[in-house]
Amino acid sequence: MKVGDSVRLAINDWERGEQESAMLHACNSVDGTAKKIYPALLNKQRFTQMLRDNYGVLGPMGAPGINLVETRFPIKVNNPTAPGGEPDLADLVYAIHRCTHGHGDELPGGYELIPDVAGPPGLTHVEIRKGGGVRLSDRMIFGLLAVAVLSPANNDQRVPDGYHLTFGRSARLMINDWWGRAGDFPAIAALEPVPLLKLDFSSWGRP
Repeated sequence: MKVGDSVRLAINDWERGEQESAMLHACNSVDGTAKKIYPALLNKQRFTQMLRDNYGVLGPMGAPGINLVETRFPIKVNNPTAPGGEPDLADLVYAIHRCTHGHGDELPGGYELIPDVAGPPGLTHVEIRKGGGVRLSDRMIFGLLAVAVLSPANNDQRVPDGYHLTFGRSARLMINDWWGRAGDFPAIAALEPVPLLKLDFSSWGRP
């Protein structure tokens, strides 16, 4: 499937209230992009590397205020690939969302997305439970889509006119105008800067 089709389907499903299906298509858009950029890597490595290389997009769009480079989450996943051996957001999204949905399994309890996008702009939630469970905002769907859309590897892709991504309270990025323009995104992110916080769960112990 073309990356553009995955982007379109993710937005369509989110508009219908189908968060999990939207997340599946958003992960597929990243998967398809990563295949183009890292053809020699296996799926897990290229997916997580794609996200880490684009935390400057994924963070502001999907998890504003969190220092994704330094934050490690108190969950257990098989063979995390983040530096230091503990899972970062890329490991979390791959293990919990990409693999669960991709294999047709039911999302584990405690990992459901929080419906923020339809609410007030500028409000993003993350719920982290001691003993396991990380609920990301459904803004993560659009953060993943932004990683795919802005990648120069996809500058030949298209969606129907009118499809767009939003950033903050005012910026509307028409997708067909923004394919491949990762280099222009920092100016958009600078419109509504937020401090970055490293989330520290070291006192919780290992899961």
